[in-house]
Order: sequence, then C-alpha cells, then structure tokens
Amino acid sequence: MFGLSDRPVASGRIGVLTAMLATLALVGCMPASATNVRVRHALFGMHDATTGTSSLSRIHVGSVRLWDVGVQWREVEQAKGRYDWTRLDALVRSAQQRHAKVTMVVGMTPSFYSSDPTKLPATHIPEYRHFVRALMKRYKSFEGKRGIATYQPWNEPNIATFWNGPVREMARLTKVMHDVGRRVDRHATVVAPSMVTRLSYQLDGLAKYYRQRVGGKRVWQYVDAVALSLYPLPEYGKRKGVPEDTIRQLNAVRRRLHTAGTPRSKPIWSTEINYGLQSGSEGGSPADRISDGRQASNVMRTYLLNAANGVKRVFWYRYDMLPLDGGGLLANTLLTHPTDSSSVTAAGRAYARAQRWMHGRLLGTATHRPCPKDGHGTYTCVVKDSSGKRYIYWNPFHGAKVRLPRHVHHLQGVLGSTFGVKPRSTITVGYKPVMVH
Repeated sequence: MFGLSDRPVASGRIGVLTAMLATLALVGCMPASATNVRVRHALFGMHDATTGTSSLSRIHVGSVRLWDVGVQWREVEQAKGRYDWTRLDALVRSAQQRHAKVTMVVGMTPSFYSSDPTKLPATHIPEYRHFVRALMKRYKSFEGKRGIATYQPWNEPNIATFWNGPVREMARLTKVMHDVGRRVDRHATVVAPSMVTRLSYQLDGLAKYYRQRVGGKRVWQYVDAVALSLYPLPEYGKRKGVPEDTIRQLNAVRRRLHTAGTPRSKPIWSTEINYGLQSGSEGGSPADRISDGRQASNVMRTYLLNAANGVKRVFWYRYDMLPLDGGGLLANTLLTHPTDSSSVTAAGRAYARAQRWMHGRLLGTATHRPCPKDGHGTYTCVVKDSSGKRYIYWNPFHGAKVRLPRHVHHLQGVLGSTFGVKPRSTITVGYKPVMVH
C-alpha cells in the first residue's frame, strides 16, 4: 500500500497526472497488432491477511501478494541471521492448498541494520542478499511443492513512505535478487519493485529507476515484469476516479517506460488497485463512500480493462480492508465488510462473477485490443470459451443504446440479477456492466 500522504522521495512537486491518452481506443505505445487474450486464473490477485487467507476459498483468488500481511523483511528476520518463518509458512501453505501463486515482497529494513526501515545502507546489502537466499531456498520447494513463485525486491520505492535511499541502491537490490535467483531458484520470477503512478513526480521516479544501469546493464534486464500501483486519483474534476482512468494512467506509464528504454514486450503487473484513496495533503483521510453498484462495477471493469490491455496480474488491495484510526476507510471499493471479513460484499461477489464472465479468451481484432470503445463511449467485450460467446457492455459516464447480437437469450447484471432478452433487441446500458449470452 502506498503512503498516506503520497510524499515524494526527492521532489517537492505534487502535480496531478496530466500525460494521459484521450481515449482507450488509442493504444499509444502498445504493439500494433492486437491478439486475443487468454484469461488465466492468476490474473485475479489479492492482498489478504485473514487467518487461512479466506479470499482463496470465498472468492476463488488465483494469486496472492504478500504485503501488509505480517511478513515484511523486518517481521521475518527478528535478529541478525535469525528468521521466524511461522507466519509466512502459514500463508504459503494456504495458497498451495488452493493452487494460488504466491508473490513475496522483500521490503522494510530490520532495525538492527538501519534506524530507518525505508533505507538500507550499502554496507548491509550483503544481509539483504543473505535473507533473499534463505527465502528462496526455503520456498522453491515447500512441503513437496512450489512455495513462492515470484519475488519483488521492494514495495513502492518512488514514494518516501517506503524508500528514502538513493535510486541507484534500489537498482542494486534488484540485481541482487536477480542474481540470487539465478543461483538458488532459477524457476523463480523476479518482478520489479512496484511503482505508484498517479502523480507526475511518481512517474518521474519510475522513469529514473528504469534508466539505472547496474553491472553494465539497464535495470529492466534483471526483472521478468514491470510492477505498478495503478491507483487513480479520487476525483477528476467533479466525478470520481474510475477504472477507465487507470488505463489512461497505464498508457502514460508505458510511454515513460519506452522513453527510459524498457522494451514494450516487458510484461506489466498491477500489484495494487482500489478506488477513492485521497491524495496530497488529504492523503490518509477516509475515502468518500460510493454505492454497492459502483463498487461492483469498479471491480468488474478493472479486471476486464486490465486483461484487455495486456496486464498479466491484478492484485486487489485488499480483501480485509481495516478501518483507519479515527474511523473511515482508506478506499471505497470493499470486498468484505470492514468489521467482518467473512461477510462478502456486492463487490466481493462481483470479483467472483468476473472470473465466470471472463472465463476463456477476450477476443480482439487485427487492429484493436479486446473491449473497444465506440464513439459514444460504450465498451464491448467479447469472451469466448467452449460454451460459446458472451458479450459484456457498459458506458462509464452516460446511458447508451446497444443492439444485441443474434443467438443471445439471457442477460446478467454486475450485481447478479438475471433477465431474458431477445436476439437483435436493443437495451440501454450505463456504468454497471451487463453480460448477455
């Protein structure tokens, strides 16, 4: 999770992200030839600190990211060279039982190596290496199966909440993790540290990291994927931030990555996402509440749009959203009730419903990615599996007419209501996605 105030690492500028594409139909620096997108279960990621990680069973999570769940570096290494694996073992074991892939974030320095957990003195990089080596040795095969599949060298180092060291040192840690993996667990994936991307100084920090050279190579050569925290701003003018804003943000990031020399083919993961988080001086204050329908729509549209735009994994923050000190919640799209994480909300049910709607492949064309937007702002996603085709429609800002295709007879709304429809009939859609088949 990014810092409560979105504080910059070095720059004092806190500006609203301005370099955005005008429409989703413009694919910016994406590859010119689009292809169909196979939707894998691992796309549906989660942060979950509940006992037994109940999101795995209740809403069928495909991957988990271990951050803010009691297993930071400083929480596992409790004395120099002495590791308490108890909590991490339990989380990995729960994921194994549900066939979910695990991503482990190594971050926040133990107090006996640094008085500031957001810094790692260069003299203690060997201790970081020792911890990563012990971690990979333990979990490359845990209780007879793959334990941790993916590692990240830090969390959100382009904001001061998590990193106040030089950017060159973060690049060095990335290479350390890569090199340890090559020696200890060659099948492990190394994903770049997550970067917050909604403010201009954060994009500057991202670009600066990807311009770093370590051992004569650009830092991107030491990672298998780019990682982003694609939180949108809470508001854009008079309207709330929505999933479509995150895709414009994603395209702005892709341009920065390209300018910094990172190949367009490098996969991208969205390692944290939610909505309504305040920014600047308001950071850390409660998010404005929104309706159940808007929460469920945020979830559904997030996964559809990210998959359509080539993002490989999307980790929701989080399954068990806890109240802030003084009341209120940091984000407004909640998968469970804040006082009872065993009670799944409408948004949580939409998370599970998205997996059913998206089962199979999202269909694109030779010139467009899946889920194109028409001139009225209406999105159409076509999904195909062995049972046939499903058509998903929404318009984030307006009511719009849609003429249904042939051979469809049923409609389901994002909140689960089901109706009969006639082929070639016309329906009105809005911000809440509907699926017809």
